[in-house]
Amino acid sequence: MGKARIIYIDVLLVVFVSCTASFINPLHDSAEIDVEMPAIPEAWYTLLGSPAWRVEWMTENGSLATLQAPPGTRQVKVPLSVHQAGPLWAWPCWPQLGIDPHRTRPAGALLPLDVIENRCRLTWMGGVEASFFRYLQTSPGDSRYGPEYFNWPRFRSLFSDKILAQEVLSDPWRVDWSLVAIKTKLSGFDSRRLTPRPVQAIPITLPVLGPWVSGSPFVPAIPASPDAGGLQITLHASAAVDTILSTHGIISYSWDGIAYIPGLPDP
Repeated sequence: MGKARIIYIDVLLVVFVSCTASFINPLHDSAEIDVEMPAIPEAWYTLLGSPAWRVEWMTENGSLATLQAPPGTRQVKVPLSVHQAGPLWAWPCWPQLGIDPHRTRPAGALLPLDVIENRCRLTWMGGVEASFFRYLQTSPGDSRYGPEYFNWPRFRSLFSDKILAQEVLSDPWRVDWSLVAIKTKLSGFDSRRLTPRPVQAIPITLPVLGPWVSGSPFVPAIPASPDAGGLQITLHASAAVDTILSTHGIISYSWDGIAYIPGLPDP
């Protein structure tokens, strides 16, 4: 039996702001970039419709900047320095349903890695990368293993070449990226740490029929059990807070408990 392919990166050699030309093009003199939103997952769009967006990025002084975009927006101009590097997120939200930003997983990108001629196309995998970048920035440890020196092209190849476990490839948000960042800053990156969080099955009775969708854009619509009249589902809870969404409200859940947040009443 052949051995599984494992990539271990002991010393991270690629400087973030000096990537190869196939992964980075320098920004022009403009202080703005055109940020393009990704296509909404079919399950989200069918149930919830077009979202509004909250775009977030880190300024050069380390503070969080935000920009709101109304429903149906496909592109926004974001004011950024030509030398700025760091994570960029776009959080979909449905304010008419009471679904605020940060209730789902975000889209995102890495700057200036994903900027070509002042244009940046966000992806759902980019939201994972942007969050991991930020965790690397804020975790204690050896600065040599910070996000500026991380081998991002090689990291991306783990997913594009489908080297990782299927559970991680199907939903990268199942990885504890905060923990991976902490360990990376202490001793370097090891792809063997990219494993799903432990979960336990929690059967619940839904407060409304639904349908319901996951807060992760990688997960399809959630089927309900016909044996319970369509009201019974099993959630696979971890130590992290996850969500499922409907037009009637939000359920947040983890090992520590389950909370139902009703949506806005019909006008």
